[in-house]
Amino acid sequence: MKRDSRSAAVTDSDQRRQLARLRFDGTLEMQFRRHYEDSTMTARVTVLILGMTLIALTPLYDGWLLQAPDAFRKISRLLQFGVQIPAIALALFITLRAGLRRWSVPATLGCSLITACGLMAQHIIGRSYGFNVPHDFAAITIAAMLIMGRIRFWVALPWATLTMTVTSAVAIDTIGRDAIYDIISTWMLFSIASVSSYLLEHSARQSWYRGRLLELQATRDSLTGLPNRRHFDLELRKLVREGVRQKRNVALLILDIDAFKAYNDHFGHPTGDQCLRIVGDWLATSVRRPQDFAARLGGEEFAAVWFDANPGDALRLAEQLRRGIEDLAIVSSPAGDSVVTASGGFAQIVAPSPQESPDTLTADLIKRADSALYAAKRAGRARLIASELA
Repeated sequence: MKRDSRSAAVTDSDQRRQLARLRFDGTLEMQFRRHYEDSTMTARVTVLILGMTLIALTPLYDGWLLQAPDAFRKISRLLQFGVQIPAIALALFITLRAGLRRWSVPATLGCSLITACGLMAQHIIGRSYGFNVPHDFAAITIAAMLIMGRIRFWVALPWATLTMTVTSAVAIDTIGRDAIYDIISTWMLFSIASVSSYLLEHSARQSWYRGRLLELQATRDSLTGLPNRRHFDLELRKLVREGVRQKRNVALLILDIDAFKAYNDHFGHPTGDQCLRIVGDWLATSVRRPQDFAARLGGEEFAAVWFDANPGDALRLAEQLRRGIEDLAIVSSPAGDSVVTASGGFAQIVAPSPQESPDTLTADLIKRADSALYAAKRAGRARLIASELA
């Protein structure tokens, strides 16, 4: 997991700009989209089921209550049960199937286009039989998709506009000037629904962003921006559980800056804080794979975790990380003849058995890495010791 707290914390003006255009910068947008898709799935299922139900109930009022002509009812049933309901049912099936869910949004947009066009067709056909199907049914379909479907605004708007344009053009072509007033009223409804859709997503983005900042504040170290000890404990336990489930390796390095108290006392706390920030930056930029992460455990102690790394590669990466702190060339003496170094303790779990307890493995991993760190300190510092050698 990469460090991103400082990049995520944007200025107020940047936040307002990103919210106004309904698009965050960088990886924030991808994270929001994943969250939004997951959180709006229920709303999309609801609007699809509601659409099928309302269309299926149409015979109750246009036949029995409104006495629609038989010829119209035959054509209408063909559109309703042969085209519209199957299209909605297909979109619902795609939405409910985990393997097909990535196609849920285009399927929902497609079925709304088909449904709206079918309703407009019934309006036009009904006029030829002297039966009035409300012209705004098509616009209501689009409004429901925009507001209740909870599809991202910039994705839904082009489809909705296309549907409105097609149905309006067909109405003018087949009905003529008599349709203009109806078309104006449907576009007014469409405009209201579009603004509502924009405001709903704006509010959703604002709430998500604020919640994310609170989460980052709870799990990030304010000085270095790295994950803090709380996050380290949670994430390491999760990776070990995943390692047990998949029989994957988990490697842990605990680093301690050598003689940091003396450094802090001599140069002062602001310089000591700057030293920690530089080390934190080095760790954050060096641990790059998605499931790997670095953290600040407290004081001058840091950690790095590698998931599913070859044992030999993990040890090499750990030493590279430790030695890289020396290569930062942070001056550690008044004469400038020495640099800040770090000691490291390394431990790893190799292909754990599913029968092993993840909690026990996690606690043992930390204990072994910690013991190796103290062995490195006793051996003279500025070195890495693996747990099997401790």
